[in-house]
Parts: sequence; C-alpha cells; structure tokens
Amino acid sequence: MATIKMNRAKSAAAAISYALGKNRLKQDTKDWLIEHGCPSESLKNNDRAVVRSGINVSPTHAKVQMKVVRNHANGDTVKNQAIRIIQSFSSDDLDITKPENWQKCNDIGYEFARRAFGGSKFDDTDYPPYQIAIYTHVDGKGHKLHNHIIINKTNLDDNKQWHVENLNDEWLSFRDINDEVCREFGLKIPQERSKQVKKTISERELELKGQYVWKNDLRSRIDEALDEIQKNDISLEEALKSREVDLRRRGQNGISFAFIDNEGKKRISRGQRLGTKYERKTIDDYEQGIQQQRQQQQADEPRNEPDSRGIHAIARRQAIQSVRDHQQHLERSLGEARSRADRIRKRKQAVAKLIKAIQQAIDRSLALMKRLRADFERRKSEMKRFQDKIKKLDSIKSYQDLERQMRLVAKVAEQSKKTAAPKAIVAVTLRDELPENSSNPLIAATADMTRYMVMVDQGVWSDGQFEFSEREKRALVKATPEQLKKINGIAKQQAKRLSGIVDDAVERQKKNAERLRAKNQGKRFRR
Repeated sequence: MATIKMNRAKSAAAAISYALGKNRLKQDTKDWLIEHGCPSESLKNNDRAVVRSGINVSPTHAKVQMKVVRNHANGDTVKNQAIRIIQSFSSDDLDITKPENWQKCNDIGYEFARRAFGGSKFDDTDYPPYQIAIYTHVDGKGHKLHNHIIINKTNLDDNKQWHVENLNDEWLSFRDINDEVCREFGLKIPQERSKQVKKTISERELELKGQYVWKNDLRSRIDEALDEIQKNDISLEEALKSREVDLRRRGQNGISFAFIDNEGKKRISRGQRLGTKYERKTIDDYEQGIQQQRQQQQADEPRNEPDSRGIHAIARRQAIQSVRDHQQHLERSLGEARSRADRIRKRKQAVAKLIKAIQQAIDRSLALMKRLRADFERRKSEMKRFQDKIKKLDSIKSYQDLERQMRLVAKVAEQSKKTAAPKAIVAVTLRDELPENSSNPLIAATADMTRYMVMVDQGVWSDGQFEFSEREKRALVKATPEQLKKINGIAKQQAKRLSGIVDDAVERQKKNAERLRAKNQGKRFRR
C-alpha cells in the first residue's frame, strides 16, 4: 500500500536540492542494496535520486526554472514557494532491490502528480498548469522506495499561487487519487479506510516522531467512558467526569469535549473533528442502544410473585440502598462543602495578605511624605533667611552685585581664619592709619620701619639714628627669613602709599593757599 505525506516548503530550491541529492547517496545504502541482491552496475550514479522526471520542467534544472516563473509572476516574494509530497511504498508492493521497480515507482508518482494538480484521468496528454518534479529515492531507514514530489505553487496560466484553506481536506482528496493510481498499476489497496477517527497531518507527524498527541488522549478517555457505560449503569457524563473530561451538548447536533491534557493546557474539541465515532448522533445512538438492551434484559427476566418474606426482603434492600444513596449524596455534599470552605479560606488569606501589603505601602508613602514635608520646611526657612540677608544689602541691585558681595564675604571669612603673625602684619599695616602701639612686636616693628622710610622719602629725617625698641629687636631676631622679607616688602609698599598721600596732601594745601590768596587779592582790588 502506498502512503503520502504532504506539507509546505518555504524554499523550493532547498526542497529540490535535498530531493535531487547530488553526490549524496551514502555508501551504506549501496552496500545494503548489493547485499540483498541489487545489481552493482545500477548504482554507478551517486545521486540520491536514482530516477527523476518532471511535468512542465526539467528535473535536473528545476531549481532555476521554477525561480524564473516565480520572478515573472510576483518577484519571488511568496512565503511558501512549493508543496512537497512524499509518496512511500511498502516492500510488498515494490521490491527496492529490483531496479525495474525504481522506474515503476517514479511512473506512479508522475501519474499521481499529474492527476492531483489538474490533469485528466482519461487523457494522458492533459498536463496540469504547474511545474512538478518527481525524484525517486532508495535510501532511508526503512529501505523503502519513495518519491519526493516538488510542486511550484505558481500557476503557469494566471500566475496566481496554489491556495487551499484546509490542507488536511486536500490531503484526503489526494489520498483517494493515490489509491486509484496505485490500483491501476496493480498495487493492492486495502478496504475503504474508516473515517470513524479523523487525524490531521500534524497529528500523524507527531505520532511518527513518538510525541504526545492530545486528541489521541481525548479519544482514549472517551472510548474508556463508552465501555464503562455499557458495563455499569451510569451516564456518559459521569463516566467522562471521572476521567476529568467535560461533556457539553449544544442544540440538536452539537457536542464537544473539554479536558486538561498532560502538558497542563485546556483543550476543547468538537466531536466531528475527532471522527464520526464521536459525533452527537453516534454518541446518542450508542447510549440509546445500551438503554434498549438493558430494558430488553429486564423484560426477559422471569417474574415470580414474591411472598411476604420476599416483599419484606425487597423493602429492606430498597431501604438499605436508599440509605446508602443518601449517605453517598451526603458525602459528596460534604466533600463539595469542604472544597468550597477551603477555597473561601484561601481567598480570605489572599485578601488579608493583599490588605496587609496595601497598608504597608500606605505607611511607607506617609513616611515618605513626612520626610518630604520636613525637607520642604527646612528649605523654606533657609530661603527665608537668605531673603532677609539679601534685603539688608542695599548695594545689591543685580545678580552680579550679589555674586561680588558673596565673594567678598567669602574672602573676609577666609582672612578671618588666618591668625599667623605675618598675615596679621599684612592685615594691619595695609590700613590707612598705622598702629601707635601694637601688642605684636613684629607689627610694631613694621610700623616703625614704615614711618622711618616715609620720613626719609619726605626729606624730613634728621641726622638722628633710627633704632627699634628692645622688644621689637627681640621679635626681629626671632623672626624667620620669610617673615623679615614680608616685613620689608610691606614697609616699602606702605611707605610708598603713605608718601603719596603726604604729597597729595601737600599739593592740596598749596592749591588751597593759592585759591585763598587769589580770592583775597580780588577782594582788595574791588575795594
């Protein structure tokens, strides 16, 4: 029996390169074929495709030719460029060790592709409007003959793309064509496949890979529930519920099944997607048949009139059964009440935890607001003090005045910290008036030296000898060279400044005298 698998290929070039398999036939495959009776001369070619053919395209150059058609039609911008079909044959149908079967395998694939994509069944010269390349392989794990059929999706007539909404439905129609072609080539086809179970291509691929298929899990649970209702007098809903499957009947024909799969995901499927066996009509007929069978069994049982003892025994059994039923009902109610109480308790705990978290957040927000308020008040008071200081400074009229005043304040503050003797000398002797008697002998010596140099400069120094006091002499002896240098420099600068002051005063005095003299002369002249 030949089987087909079908999927979309994003890259037609990649699919063709794999199917053509240039120089990729492995030596292990050759050795196995020769070992099982295949002639070695038929394996001279090292390509994976031992036989190749094409419809509207050369199989050897199919990659380039298909690309040219796509570029002409749409610029080769389609998402999926090709359709890939793998057609496999069992060893009972075609013996892989016989080279004549390789060509037959390719012929079957060629005819199947021609009919599947629009070719006529009754006219061999009627070709479909698509480019199709068929490559026959002899490799693979199962050592089965199979074809790789690559179909370019671009239609040669209208340049449109081959499009189908449901690939699974298209696969079913292709499967029928495949069976028909195989039957014409003399291959055995089993009886009509049952459609009681519907499986998509993705489900079959997962099954081949040995992976979990949630629809198979759902079908097995439904099958177990159907078997149970036939053995035990329970409803299908109860049987499915014990297997964690929810049954929903909607309208007259609708039915769906929902459950949590092994991966923890909630799955819902309608009965018609699982197969005809799981549709609403089939399920209802199955349940009705079981009910009629039970009624028939009850009708066939012999009816003996019970005596008084039998009546009492039946009444006792009925009472016991009713008590048991009532007890089971109470147990179920208690279980539901416990679960409800647990849910309420957990909900209360979650609410209390949330309230506690909200309260903590509120407390943190209040503390932050309090700190911000205190910082704002502190900055406000500092700004007020600064404004008061600014108001006291009448000389400040602009930002430049403020900057100048602040620099002066900083300079004075810095100088107030300097208490060393040389710096004190600088601070004192630069004043307009020199100190008469300073407690600091170095300052006094500087002042004396300044007076001496001023008198020398003014020419009023007598022939007398200039001498320091004893206290000043002791201070000068103890002074460092740096201090003496500063004293000398300060005295010179101060003497020069004071000499200028004296000269200016003398000059002003002369001018005042001349002014007075001129004024008096004028008065005398007017008399």
